Amino acid sequence: MNADAYPIRRLRPRRIAPWQFVAGAIVLFAMCFFGLPLIWLFLAASQTDASLFSAPPFSWGGWDNVVATWTNLVTYEGAHLRVWIVNSIIYSVGGVGLSLVAALPAGYALATYDFPGRRAILIVTLVAMITPNAAVVLPIFLEMNLIGLNNTRISLVLATAFFPFGVYLAFIYFATALPRDVLNSARVDGATPWQVFRRIALPLAKPVISLIAFFSFIANWANYFLAFVLLSDDDLYNLPVGLTALISGSRALSFSAATGIPIRRPEAIQAAILVVLPVLVIFLFSQRFIRSGQLAGSEKG
Repeated sequence: MNADAYPIRRLRPRRIAPWQFVAGAIVLFAMCFFGLPLIWLFLAASQTDASLFSAPPFSWGGWDNVVATWTNLVTYEGAHLRVWIVNSIIYSVGGVGLSLVAALPAGYALATYDFPGRRAILIVTLVAMITPNAAVVLPIFLEMNLIGLNNTRISLVLATAFFPFGVYLAFIYFATALPRDVLNSARVDGATPWQVFRRIALPLAKPVISLIAFFSFIANWANYFLAFVLLSDDDLYNLPVGLTALISGSRALSFSAATGIPIRRPEAIQAAILVVLPVLVIFLFSQRFIRSGQLAGSEKG
């Protein structure tokens, strides 16, 4: 066989377009800006208070330091940490459940029915969505105080029930991705509005349900200011409020010596990991559902 009949094609190096270079640089910057602090946070939890300043920044201290630091954090001042973890789970799971119960029917009704005041409700929802959370803390406090629910677990759960961003996500999904022919066929067959929503719309809304649940959980788990205002009993604190009170009371981040207090910088770092880790784990295990929820409704029909 003549080798000249089949010449070898040389692969030319692929040229990178300017926009690809810029996009890659932005992604790399974001990874360094957000990723490196997280890596340092998990590694620094293995150091002692003295080695945090003497050891290299991204070095591993040892599991013995991790266990000792965790023991100090858990057993200090009557082991309040376990109570705060349970409270955070109650507040977060309860808030997510109530957010789904309120957001899904509201978004479905706004997307599929035309009724008086619909446009006004949509505008109010958008305004509530972009309003800073700190601006509504005082009205919520006065409302809970009026009905006698301040300094109770139910007050914080009820305060997070209305999730306007979830209503907006449900509205967008039901308005763009829900097949109208299927809904009309069910109505022609005699299904009631509640049956159409429960048996047809809700099973098709799994992507947006996961998306609303994820964002609601993040907002509730990291909720500090609202919990700080509504709750005054130590046994009712969630993790952000409880750990802030613990670290500030023990002066863990102070450069002055704190003799006899076992809460120092490594304990403060592990406290930060306690707040970050659940969100990170849930995101890693549910990113497939989150991506599907973000793409849901991107195409009509």
